[in-house]
Amino acid sequence: MAIQHAHEVGTSPPVLTVRKRLALALLIAVWLAAGLFGRDLWKPDEPYTFGLVHHILNTGDWVVPTLAGEPFMEKPPLFFISAALFAQALGWLLPLHDAARLACAFYAGLTLLFVWLAARTLYGREPALAAVLVLMGSVGYFHTAHLLVTDNALVAGVAIALYGLAVHAQRPVLGGIALGTGTGVAFLAKGLIGPGMLGLTALALLALPGWRTRVYLHALGIAAVAFAPWALIWPIALYERSPALFHDWLVVNNFGRFTGTANLGPENDHLMYVKILPWFALPVLPIAAWGAWRALRERDSRLVLPLLASGVMLAVLSSACNARYLYSLPMFVPLAIAAGPAAAVLPRLLSRGLLWLALALGAAAVLVLWAAWAALLWHWPAAVAEGLLAFRPQFTPMLEPALVVIAVAITLGAILAMAAARGTRLAMPLGWAVSVTLAWTLFFTLWLSYEDYGNSYRALVADLKSRLPAGRYCIASRDLGEPQRAMLEYYGGIVTRAEPEECELLLVQQQGHAAPLPPHGAEWLPLWTGKRPGDVNERFWLFGSGQMVLHTQHQEIDAGVRVRDAAVGQVLQSQRQVVRFEPVADAHVVAELEARAEVQPPRDVRVGQQVKADRAFQVGSARRLRIAENWRQAHVVNRARIALPAADR
Repeated sequence: MAIQHAHEVGTSPPVLTVRKRLALALLIAVWLAAGLFGRDLWKPDEPYTFGLVHHILNTGDWVVPTLAGEPFMEKPPLFFISAALFAQALGWLLPLHDAARLACAFYAGLTLLFVWLAARTLYGREPALAAVLVLMGSVGYFHTAHLLVTDNALVAGVAIALYGLAVHAQRPVLGGIALGTGTGVAFLAKGLIGPGMLGLTALALLALPGWRTRVYLHALGIAAVAFAPWALIWPIALYERSPALFHDWLVVNNFGRFTGTANLGPENDHLMYVKILPWFALPVLPIAAWGAWRALRERDSRLVLPLLASGVMLAVLSSACNARYLYSLPMFVPLAIAAGPAAAVLPRLLSRGLLWLALALGAAAVLVLWAAWAALLWHWPAAVAEGLLAFRPQFTPMLEPALVVIAVAITLGAILAMAAARGTRLAMPLGWAVSVTLAWTLFFTLWLSYEDYGNSYRALVADLKSRLPAGRYCIASRDLGEPQRAMLEYYGGIVTRAEPEECELLLVQQQGHAAPLPPHGAEWLPLWTGKRPGDVNERFWLFGSGQMVLHTQHQEIDAGVRVRDAAVGQVLQSQRQVVRFEPVADAHVVAELEARAEVQPPRDVRVGQQVKADRAFQVGSARRLRIAENWRQAHVVNRARIALPAADR
């Protein structure tokens, strides 16, 4: 029987010396830690995930996942609870969001551990090590494994469950507990999709003669008992709290998303995973495919479990009506287990081809990252530096010695590791693991400040908060995304209410960089607009009710600003400025803009109409102005706190 053969192979002797084990442990530690620290929360998933974690930290309520004051029933709370525990334990030492990211390292570490255990049970220690290295080197896994997303807990649950299936023949009790626990972790990570894939895999195995045994049925019974607490405690607590929220989670966000009846999430191209896996799952997919062909030729039934699990997961995910790249990550676990025994015995041509591909991609990434960083830092070549800075306006490159030392050490360590591994049986999987680890570590050291500058919402929220009128006001929101709501609460303590709440302020998220003033109604006056540096997709607008603007007290005099319309003056007064109300002809304002502008506005454009967006103009002394399109109403320009009157009123 296949399981008996696997048990015999699983007794193979150690293949690593103490020195090599220490080197491997260092590689895994670097792989786990890279990208977790020293940066803010990045879209699309980290901000809203941390918003749910932040709610648990503030209230202690883990039953109803809540985002910026509103229930968020898309996912169960296991990952949020785990991240909150790390943040609570280490928040005194690290920023809360960095401490919360340690949950990513925890679940990624569990994934690597149980992939190794499952592969060792099936094939032995050397193939098990190859399986871990191949998974670490997979193109699509590293980045997501270091993001604050619930999929990390789902992948760990799949790895634990597959280990339970692999070990059940030798240790049925342990196998059943692992299968049930892993399925439970997957359930509380992302709902029914994980248990569905694992359950179908377990049932499909019963179709094979080698799995129709009392031992396997016994293990399945134990798994059901082990799964029960995970499946019952939180759903019952949620139902007791609110049957409506329970329905929203179970029916809308599980069945509704899968079938498409809920009209939530991204639409699915049912062939998407087939299209992306050839590159997204490099190198694990081609190695597993060759292993499957070899197992079929040699009638080696040890690969039945991982290959069947991979096929079931691909079928289930492809049939769902929602699809994203990261949804494919559970498939990486059985593919890595299947690739383990093949990685060390690939045909020479295929093995060398994959090794040289890993080295070429790694070397190219290292060269580009180091060279572009140097060009940005020293502004030479100027064309390269200007091109990079165009994506991060007003970013100032700075030399960060600690990060540079880490980058140099990792680069030298990777070169030494590959030189030492040359000619060994595991050189190919090690090459992928080292290349991927090196590239991502350089990205999260040399380029950390550059990327964080453009991805963080911290400065945007601080700017918005500084422009809010004095006093306490209700803020309604329109089209405000989940990540943005979470960051407003975390960085600024700003909690908005969805329209049509009766509020004095309205915050609008607008898609598109140079779009005209969003529709807002005559009762709202624009107060502020802003965006993240270099963001061409999102812009935010703050409007104030006319009543609120009229009652704002004047606290600052700025006689250098002149306007012709009292309504515009009221907007400025809401920013604690007093202006001189005197006629200023449109032509005079345009002439001043032309005299002080970095570029000339079009000749046939009047003030307030389709002037170029996002270029710096100055009015008066020390006054920067950003002009955007406006067809009918006075327009507040980013960072200027000045509203231009419409040309024709």
